Amino acid sequence: MEPHTHDEGTAGVLAALAFIDNVGFHGIATNLTGPAPKIDRNWAALIKNARIAVAATTWPDGLDPQVQAFLGASAKLVAALELRDTEATKGPAGELHISYHALSDAGWQHLAEAAGLAAEGHKGHEGHEGHGHAHEEHGHAHHHH
Repeated sequence: MEPHTHDEGTAGVLAALAFIDNVGFHGIATNLTGPAPKIDRNWAALIKNARIAVAATTWPDGLDPQVQAFLGASAKLVAALELRDTEATKGPAGELHISYHALSDAGWQHLAEAAGLAAEGHKGHEGHEGHGHAHEEHGHAHHHH
């Protein structure tokens, strides 16, 4: 791998994270795994774009498992959404929700370390509360730190 500038790598990861954080995977999964799932026509296109953003980004090597899990789960969910089959979307929606949180958390942690903020832990997540990301109740949020 040729060394690329620190900034370029950071900017790419930041752009991908900003995009996937705004897709609303949390809300999509809550809807699709809930008692009365409704498929929104915009989701397939949004999730496709999120896949492109993640696939086009040069992630740090350590995040490869999270990236692959996200790409796999998002492909499955897009396929199910295009069939407009709410039964078929349940599993992939849950899977994508988990892999999205894992990728987002690991990505922000990586940026914090790159910025020299790692010692503060996850204080930076306070700004996310407004998105309805109830991190703690999912139990998979921060056990990997």
